[in-house]
This record gives sequence, C-alpha cells and structure tokens, in this order.
Amino acid sequence: MTKLLTHCGSTRCSIEQLLTIPEPEKTNSYTPLNHYDFAVNVRTVTSDLLRDFTFNEDQYALSSDGQKMFGVLTFSEKSIFDDKFLKLSIGLRNSYDKSMSAGLCVGASVIVCDNLMFRGDITILRKHTGETMHEELMDQLVTAIYKSQHQFTQLSEDAGAMRRVQLSTRAGFEYLGVLTGEKVLSPTQSTRAFQEMRKPSHSEFSKPTLWSYYNHATEALKSSPPQSIIKKHMKLHQLTCQLYLD
Repeated sequence: MTKLLTHCGSTRCSIEQLLTIPEPEKTNSYTPLNHYDFAVNVRTVTSDLLRDFTFNEDQYALSSDGQKMFGVLTFSEKSIFDDKFLKLSIGLRNSYDKSMSAGLCVGASVIVCDNLMFRGDITILRKHTGETMHEELMDQLVTAIYKSQHQFTQLSEDAGAMRRVQLSTRAGFEYLGVLTGEKVLSPTQSTRAFQEMRKPSHSEFSKPTLWSYYNHATEALKSSPPQSIIKKHMKLHQLTCQLYLD
C-alpha cells in the first residue's frame, strides 16, 4: 500500500514541472535543495541500486505556491510472481520556504501527504543546512535501500509461503473473523473483506489460498485513516505469520 495524498491543496505534476519553480538563494543558515535535481537524483540512485527490480512509475505534487514538493517512486521485483503484486516504494519531500525538512522514506508501504504525514519502513529527515546536505541525503538513501531490501526479501518469502497455504471457505471465514476480533479490521472493513472473499476485486485473488484471503483484508484496509494504515498493515502481516507461517 503506497499513497501520494494531496489533502491540503497541492496539485499533481510531472517531474518536468518541478523545473518551473525558482530555487531560493542560499544563506548562511539555509541550503536550498532543488526540487527537480532531488527527484532526478533519487530516481537515478534508486534505479542503480535496485538491479533486481523494475521501475513502475513516479508521482509528484507541488503545493499551490510551489514551495513544497512531494513524490513517490515505485518499483516491482523482477519475475517474483506473475502479477508483480509486491512493490518497493521511495517517498520524497522538499521545501523552499523552510516549512519542513527534506525527507526520504523507503518500504513496501509508504505514505507521503501534503499535510506533512511522511511514513515508511525507514524514514530519513534532513534540515536544509550545511554544504553537503544533498550528498548526505543520498548516502542515507543508499543505506536505507540496502536495509529495506532485506525486509522486502522477507516479505516476498512470506507471500510465497502464503500462496502455498490452502484454506477452505470455512477456514477463510475463521481467518477474517480473527482479524476482526483482534481489531485489525473494523466491523465495516470486516464486511468489505467478506465481500471481497465472495467476489474479489482482482481475479488473481480468487484462489482458495491464504494469500488470497490476506489480500481480501488488505483491500478492506484501504479505507483506514492515513495515520493508521501502515500500522494496520504491519499488524495484519504479523498476525497472519503467527497464525499460519511460524
């Protein structure tokens, strides 16, 4: 689950449109980070490091005055599954008006919102100070990607194991019931998950496997508030592994 949210008036834009916003001047206490250069360098560094991944898409947004920039880049692991369901994402943000630190977040799930919500498995924030701030951010991005690849590999292995676990319809009911009882799913989300079970939104999740039921739950979790959705996904994954894979 990865989202670029524009709840506070920001507008989606292309990476080229980032060039239209003038970069502020450097001062003794402020080092500007160019919106466009930052976005291009993040994509270049990430693409070079993720050799076993395929670039899917990038999304960007600018605040109404162009002073704040937000973005998300998404990659999928090559040939892991035919549906390429698992993805690795990199979120970024930057400001020219000193309203927020420059940031990077990395993980299978990231949220980047213009209300300054900024979350991933690994999150990096850096003030606009110092002569080498851009280089330091890129170094931290490299470290974050190496760490996240280990976590992503574990997630991929778990997904493969879930595909091998066959669940009857009754067992599927019990699984979704446990998720509801453990408050992973709200009552409304539970109803949505059961609807997904009967009529999946995605045909690849029509097979009677744990992976399908897991994805019925993730589909239902899309209605979660942005501030809790990553925590909900983590709890879903941990509980599912405890019940069936440990």
